[in-house]
Amino acid sequence: MSIWFTEELHPYYRKGIRIKKILADEQTQFQHLQIVETEFFGKAMILDGIIQLTERDNIGYHEMIVHVPMLAVGNPKRVLIIGGGDGGSLQQVLRYPSVEQALVCELDQRVVDLSREHFASFGNPWADPRATLLVRDAFGFLEENPGQFDVIISDTTDPIGMAERLFSDEFYKLMARALTPSGAASTQCEQPFFDTELIKAIYRSAKTLTTNPAYYYANIPTYPGGGIGFMYVSNTPWQNGLQTPMPPGVNNYINPEIHKAAFALPEFFRRELYG
Repeated sequence: MSIWFTEELHPYYRKGIRIKKILADEQTQFQHLQIVETEFFGKAMILDGIIQLTERDNIGYHEMIVHVPMLAVGNPKRVLIIGGGDGGSLQQVLRYPSVEQALVCELDQRVVDLSREHFASFGNPWADPRATLLVRDAFGFLEENPGQFDVIISDTTDPIGMAERLFSDEFYKLMARALTPSGAASTQCEQPFFDTELIKAIYRSAKTLTTNPAYYYANIPTYPGGGIGFMYVSNTPWQNGLQTPMPPGVNNYINPEIHKAAFALPEFFRRELYG
């Protein structure tokens, strides 16, 4: 018999999906981790009661958080993924022949282990010799590596508990410091309708650190409000990426039209963010 999983992030909004089977359910050292089989979206990962990804709609998240900064830089060689233990962002990064090293700084080893077991559609990017997994806190690693990365992808959970620090001024300063001068970063940056003030604060911080920050957006039905935003943080304009050919492999979400349109914001939000 199927059951409904209901996620409530706000007192005025909740969403639910029908679950056929619970595949894994454990309390790790850091969080409550569940893998479930849903009726429509395939397998899903849930952390502390919040959907992180599903097999059906992760394409919008992983392709947009990875390819926008990667294409802007052009031929990135060293890439850092913060979080991303499911392997979805790593899979996209490794499509670029220019990449010589892709480091994944993930705090929870069990996210990696269970994702490798249950999300076969990501392949096995960890087997690529260019990929390295670091099971540690990202703050210390960023402090130790100034000016080292052409691209940084902050593939994080929502700003709850330990992850709250990953949305702070301190984190953005460390991230910008760890980029090469023409490098680019992208961060998971919440939802315009529900998180306007947080996004404005992050944009103000990014604007003091780089010359061309910008917010962009993707449609992901299982995220609150049906989508998620990202902050692009760089001295390199994101528009540079529109002239860069996509790497080998099949896209399921991003194309040149989506890439450009992602930065076109609803007027209420554009006014709030950019004035």
